[in-house]
Amino acid sequence: NSSITSALQSLQKASGNLDKAAQNITGGSLDPQDVVSLSQAATDFKASAAVLKASDEASKSLLNITA
Repeated sequence: NSSITSALQSLQKASGNLDKAAQNITGGSLDPQDVVSLSQAATDFKASAAVLKASDEASKSLLNITA
């Protein structure tokens, strides 16, 4: 399913951005962009989780209709 693939890719990208920002902050970075990146990663995770949940619910509904 393309929506699942897209959501998983988004989760992977958000994870990479989160790791990079966290490493920068841990390393002593005071760049506000790192904090923005953390916030953006959290938003991306939530959005991707919502897509996965909606796709799962749609699949369950389809299975119920065909059963």
